[in-house]
Amino acid sequence: MKITIVYYAIIVLFVLFACNDRITDPKVQKKDPDSTLVKKVGQINRFEIATWNIENFPSDGKTTITTLSQLILNLDIDLIAFEEIANISAFDSLLNRLPGWSGYYSPDDYGSSYQKTGFIYKSAFISMSNIKPIFEYDGYAFPRPPFTAYVQIKDKTGTVYDFTLIVVHLKAYGGTEEIARRKAACQDLHDYIDEEISTGADPDFIVLGDWNDELDDPRSTNVFLPFLDDSLDYSFLTQSITNQESYILPPYQGLIDHILITKDTRQEYGNGLTSVLYLDNEYRNYTNIISDHRPVMAAFNGITLDLSF
Repeated sequence: MKITIVYYAIIVLFVLFACNDRITDPKVQKKDPDSTLVKKVGQINRFEIATWNIENFPSDGKTTITTLSQLILNLDIDLIAFEEIANISAFDSLLNRLPGWSGYYSPDDYGSSYQKTGFIYKSAFISMSNIKPIFEYDGYAFPRPPFTAYVQIKDKTGTVYDFTLIVVHLKAYGGTEEIARRKAACQDLHDYIDEEISTGADPDFIVLGDWNDELDDPRSTNVFLPFLDDSLDYSFLTQSITNQESYILPPYQGLIDHILITKDTRQEYGNGLTSVLYLDNEYRNYTNIISDHRPVMAAFNGITLDLSF
């Protein structure tokens, strides 16, 4: 009798673990919006922002939409910039699965396989205006025009922080021509922000996205020199984590997704934290269903939010 009880207990434990989406098949609990696929990183009293290349979204159709929505809800990050939105109806379906979130995707479209940028945010305390693409007619430097918006973060006390958001997805690949195009893009962005600030724009900027290059390249091939050489006015938050990898697939793993801020944003960032979120370590089929990039997040600890509405 005791042997039988132990046997059934083992069977029950096996079934429970076999149904745990975090250690087995990621499609098992795809219909359960409360499934915990990854640990929470968002905190209620601070602002978090992330960039996430979601690889030709949705690469696995409805499964990608459902799973990505669960990951977003689990992570609980306040504002996420996306690259590689390949299907706008799928993006709308993603938003429909995210109560309390709003979002936009870029209006540019150069073909059926074109990859848009976009962003989603918690609409209870974040609002966006002046949403538009820039550099629309500079296809050499920007095969995908940067997408920008004016962002306001409000809590019960009023506006806590406002800034201009720019999402980029620069030219890919490592050839001489591709490097030259990314160099031109960085110079153009640097000059654009300088001009905006000098003519009265809010001096707080956050520029993030898939830059398709690494910050620690030698000067001869480093595309980021306009910003790196102007360190009084600009800081790459990702410069402190160049040992981490946002692009996953071999043989070219590296940190190519970055977050840049202007000097007026340093106070709001404070003693913040920037990190690559290694979701593939928690969610075993991440690269098959979601992306070949990991998200990169910055947590701003220089401002405190009172969201006890």
